[in-house]
Amino acid sequence: MQPRINHQPTDRNKARWKSVALFALIGFWLLSGIVGRDPWKPEPIYIGILQSLLQQFESGGRDWWTPTVAGVAQDSEFILIHWLNAPVVLLAKLVLPLHEAARVTSVVWAGIGITSIALAARRWSGGHISFLAAIITIGCIGLYDLAHKYGPDVAVFAALAIAIYGTAELANAQRRATAVLTAAVVVGFAARGVLGYVLIVLPIILLCFAPVYSMYRVALIRALIFATVICAFWIVAFSLRDAIGFDAWLGADFGLNIDDHDRFGPTFYLGTLLWFAWPAWPIAIWLITLRVRGFAGGWQRGEVIAPVVFFGSGLVTLSIFTDPRANHAIALLPPLIILAAFGVDTLKRTWYALIDWFGILVLGLTAIAVVLVAGAIYFGWPPMISQWLKGYVPGFKGTLPWLGYGVAMVAFVIWVALIQPAHQHARRALINWAGCVTFLWVVAQALLLAPANHINTYKGVFTELSNAWPTAGCVNSIELSTSQAAMLEYHANRLTVPVDAAVEAQCPFVLLQRYRDQPIPLPDPEYKLRFRGGRPGDNYEAFELYEKSTATSDTHSAVPVTEKAKTP
Repeated sequence: MQPRINHQPTDRNKARWKSVALFALIGFWLLSGIVGRDPWKPEPIYIGILQSLLQQFESGGRDWWTPTVAGVAQDSEFILIHWLNAPVVLLAKLVLPLHEAARVTSVVWAGIGITSIALAARRWSGGHISFLAAIITIGCIGLYDLAHKYGPDVAVFAALAIAIYGTAELANAQRRATAVLTAAVVVGFAARGVLGYVLIVLPIILLCFAPVYSMYRVALIRALIFATVICAFWIVAFSLRDAIGFDAWLGADFGLNIDDHDRFGPTFYLGTLLWFAWPAWPIAIWLITLRVRGFAGGWQRGEVIAPVVFFGSGLVTLSIFTDPRANHAIALLPPLIILAAFGVDTLKRTWYALIDWFGILVLGLTAIAVVLVAGAIYFGWPPMISQWLKGYVPGFKGTLPWLGYGVAMVAFVIWVALIQPAHQHARRALINWAGCVTFLWVVAQALLLAPANHINTYKGVFTELSNAWPTAGCVNSIELSTSQAAMLEYHANRLTVPVDAAVEAQCPFVLLQRYRDQPIPLPDPEYKLRFRGGRPGDNYEAFELYEKSTATSDTHSAVPVTEKAKTP
């Protein structure tokens, strides 16, 4: 028996209030979670690059071609995406601190990506599918955290989505498709350099030889030529304006650092997608199995071939050119979402009912658990949970989040109204899922953001470290990671001179970052410990400031001896 294939209810005749409600859900998802917390790993690296770029702009400097963090060049990173983000950041910085203003750009890129996915689905379906693709996008679990922190990966997601929209436009407006594909390649290159370029260009090349798309080969090649010329122009300008930085970038294999990769990671990315791309991936697999068997026009259609090519080439590219990291999996989401959007209406009732009830029950119970945890932290009830949590958030003394409880209550009312029984169909199950995930995200942000920020931020320890900083003379650093160096500059406006070992230290003070027992403390009496500290509840990482015994008396006398009770 042929599976049920029905595009009703269609986006083409959707009631206006329903469209407004879905649009509001997407907007609520985009805007929640970008304020109220300090930068967390790995966000500080990109905040540091952005900060150095804005400092050059404001001071009239010209050293803004190479990305730097705390004065140290980052050969594997790319500066161009920060150029594109800078105007939005400068505008948002009028009302927000830098790190929160930077996250506004991530919201913009995520919005562009969601819009592009919706437009691609709308074009391929003839107007039947648009909001559904957007709803599946915000329902993907892995996108929540990445879309609300500052970094280049969200722009890569947007570039892939733009490219897929460009392929969808080939049959209707080839000039527009060429312009869109060109923009997609440029955005991908700006975000991740050669990696972003290959992620977009490789599937476009493969589509030139694929069924359905071979007739549009001229438009595809034209887009490749235009985009390559633009990217090449930037590379030539980079080599002329900053020859040293350009040589370092070439020495790092165009920022890919291929020689430093430890393992080939297709199994890692496929395993990560099990939770990262839920619930898109099982529906996408279901659609492919149907089309291969000849249902709904078969597999030789644009809405199947293009996403499959983008996913397959993206998986190979990431596996070859990157160390396996979950954040890179965001580049595989757009094609999976498109496939899932066309597979939703073919789902059997038992399948979409499973998604529906799983979201309502599991995510609803998780939201209740969040409320209980918040009550244990702020009110000390239930006592057993409160006592258990003290070891995870030691020293937290936040005020009661009455506004957060109010937001959680409003979100709960909206959630209950959303999941009220209505006309049961597969689309309704996906809407309920996205609503449940958004509800859980909003409740967690409203009630647990302050304690989570308390144990993840470096602001407190670096503020105390800054109070113990020497009033004169420089400070060498040993094993201080790029992320921590960025946060030391951001929170305390302190810079260090990195060295590999204490024997190379030329400054009267040395800052040592230790991970449990590595590296070992500096020897006594050659060095005197002036400060030791770390994040609350973190027994793995500590920062120790030492003073050389040969330092001048007037320098170290002006430095207060500070040592936190917490030991690494």
